[in-house]
Formats: sequence, C-alpha cells, structure tokens
Amino acid sequence: MTSSAEHTSPRPEAAADTEAFDRRLHGALAVLNGVFLAALGFAGGIVLGLCASWTSWLWLTGTVGRVLGVVTVLLFLAVLFSGTRAVGWATGAKWGPGTFAAGWLLAGVALTGYSSGGDVLVTSAVPNYLFLYGGVGAVILGTVLTPETGREVTRDARTSAPS
Repeated sequence: MTSSAEHTSPRPEAAADTEAFDRRLHGALAVLNGVFLAALGFAGGIVLGLCASWTSWLWLTGTVGRVLGVVTVLLFLAVLFSGTRAVGWATGAKWGPGTFAAGWLLAGVALTGYSSGGDVLVTSAVPNYLFLYGGVGAVILGTVLTPETGREVTRDARTSAPS
C-alpha cells in the first residue's frame, strides 16, 4: 500500500520542467520590460522635448521670462531624476533605469537633428540646452545612483539574502 505523501509529491521530471519554464518566462518578461522602458524613454524624450521648446519663447520675453523658463526646466529635471530613480526602485536593478536612459538619449539625438526642410528641431536657447544636456545628466545620474538590491532567486522561488 502506498502512502498519501507519495501521491501528492510532484514527479522530479515535472519539477525540472516547471523550473525551466519559470526561467524562460522570467527572461522573456525581463526583455519585454526592457523594451517597454526603452520605448517609454524614447517617446517621453521626443514628446517632452518638443513641448519644452516653448521655453525658448520665454527666453525672448525678458528677464522674468528667462527666470521662469530656467526654473521650469530645472523643476522638470528634478521630476525626471525622480522618475528614473522610481524605475530603478520598481525593477530593483540598474538595467531598468539604464534602458529608460538609453531611450531618452536616443530621443535627444533625434531632437538635435535636422528636419527635411533643413530646420533645426530644437533651437539654440539656453533653456533648450539645459533641457537636452540636463536631461541626459538626470537620467544618467538616476541610473548610477540606483542601488542593486542583491536579491537572488533560489530553486524553490523564494528570495534569499545575499551571503
């Protein structure tokens, strides 16, 4: 007669298949997350870069407009840095904000190019330079300052403290 423990324990082959499936699923989800974060960084960089071009108009309006434009860009850079750190906190690793930063950098490169008519997409006003280079600095600094959690996933899917 067999005990009930023998009937309820999974077969060793089934456990190995489940572990292999879990590893493949984890890898596929990590790749999809990275692609999504890079696309989010690129789309955000393009849209916000074009929206931030109004600060060049403020630059032409006088002292109050200049101060307002620079303060607006600095506040935006603080929000961008915080968002990059939030992505790092959510992913628990530097690859999350790193892929977001890569998309942001590609958007910055696209914004500094020329359109088909020969026009510059981002003008040479101080707030626009501050937006482009400050944005690059904010996402890179947010990525570098993101701590690695040091968690490892063990065979039985529990997290263990680093040794």
